Amino acid sequence: MVFCDDYALLTSKTGGDEESPLFEGWLGLRELSTGINLSTAQMTALSDSDHSAIFPRSLSIVLSLEGRPSEFNPGNGCQTMVLQPGEAAFFSFADDVRTTGRYSRGHRCKSMLIQLRPEVIAEANLADFVDARTRSSEIVPFGTGVRMSALCGQLFNPQLCGTVGCLLVESYTLEVVALAIQAAGREGPDERSPVKGNDRMRMARIRDLMMSEPGAEHSLTSLAREAGVSVSSLKIKFREIYGQSVIAFLHDVRMEKARDGLERDGWTVAQAAHFAGYRHGSNFSTAFQRYFGYSPGQLTRGEIY
Repeated sequence: MVFCDDYALLTSKTGGDEESPLFEGWLGLRELSTGINLSTAQMTALSDSDHSAIFPRSLSIVLSLEGRPSEFNPGNGCQTMVLQPGEAAFFSFADDVRTTGRYSRGHRCKSMLIQLRPEVIAEANLADFVDARTRSSEIVPFGTGVRMSALCGQLFNPQLCGTVGCLLVESYTLEVVALAIQAAGREGPDERSPVKGNDRMRMARIRDLMMSEPGAEHSLTSLAREAGVSVSSLKIKFREIYGQSVIAFLHDVRMEKARDGLERDGWTVAQAAHFAGYRHGSNFSTAFQRYFGYSPGQLTRGEIY
């Protein structure tokens, strides 16, 4: 297999029919020219099953995008880890590691796996980084920001094929890797203290609130009250998990929401400004141009390719 060796189905309960399918949905696998392996999956488990696989020395980025929480047992005596939708983690394997996973009937997930092996990465700096990080085994959780989520959405696009599509896949994947390294705080020598599970749940609630209601009049005070923490704690914990400030995250959400509305839903500039939380269209247009490098008018007129 592309990602692992010695894959095995350990147990399966399929209602008496051993040939019954275990999953429905689809799984995409790509071996990129940079040496990176990419897997995109959107599946629903049709029965209970247990799986096992041996992963080689590698650095893997696992992203849980939608569905139920995903459970990972990375082996090597590490504790089982649960990723909520919108969360991700680095898995560093210093040697071949046998991992196990369990799927319960009805479990639905949309996820992505990016695997980097130091001996096959083509870019020298990235290869050195992966080599350094795979000299020991560790798990580093982090949150997916708005830009990372948007890139992951693009990588699920089945129309990314041909010369241009392959180049875009390479570009999007490399940017996800760069953002993940930045979000996990793994570019420099300093190590972060682990974030408690209840803090992750509180910050995930704030993240989901901003993404579902980007046009609301959010403030640090109101968001901290929603999370049940102080403003200073909100600012620190949110940055630790998602790699950026609360205000920067909200700005990203609003800009991406506005662009989607203009591009896909036929919004006017005034409508986009309203849903993005701007009272004045001129202020919105200025912010939009600064963020994307082109104006809302250029986008609606089809001048952006």
